[in-house]
Amino acid sequence: MILLSAVIGIGAAMLLLTAGYLFGANRGYQAREQLRGQNLEQAEEIGLLRQRLSLPDEGDENLRTTIKQVLSPLIQRERLSFELSHLKAATGRRSDLTALLDQIADKGNFSAVLLSDEEGWPLASSSNTRELDRLCATASLLFLLAERIARDSAPAPLSLMVHDESNTVTLCRIFRVGDQRLSLTAVSAGAQLTPTALDPALVKVDAVLSSCDT
Repeated sequence: MILLSAVIGIGAAMLLLTAGYLFGANRGYQAREQLRGQNLEQAEEIGLLRQRLSLPDEGDENLRTTIKQVLSPLIQRERLSFELSHLKAATGRRSDLTALLDQIADKGNFSAVLLSDEEGWPLASSSNTRELDRLCATASLLFLLAERIARDSAPAPLSLMVHDESNTVTLCRIFRVGDQRLSLTAVSAGAQLTPTALDPALVKVDAVLSSCDT
């Protein structure tokens, strides 16, 4: 009886140990499966986040496009000002004026550039200028308009702009070289010019004219 009881006790103990091991193994398996599931979910979330970061957001893209559109005219004006401030001009010959006006036309993408006196007579024009007589007449009229505006001690206009229905802008900049009043007139199609757009070029025009007169 004692031996049988001992065998039964040992068998019961082994059954308990086996049941405990199986229970623990099952719990471990469930825990591992739960962790594996969490890892998969986290991996999917990380993948989605990476995908969202790599693809441009529609709202951000629209904002960047709007900023570019707003800044584009300013960038163009700054570029034109820089280019006209660094013109290369020889001095001493009247023919150098044409070369200088050609540079202004090229840097500013102008279809015509004219230098004329206050009577409307041309002193020089860029090589790409067409309908010179018409442009001279326009410059003369703008000169006359500036004189009328300056009557009765009113401030004299330094520049005048004409924007026609073909989206062409004619900018006339009035300035002095010695005792002479001159105008530098540029014609641009589509570009957004400011009244001071031609100002950086006046220094070189003045230098060429002064050297020609000496």
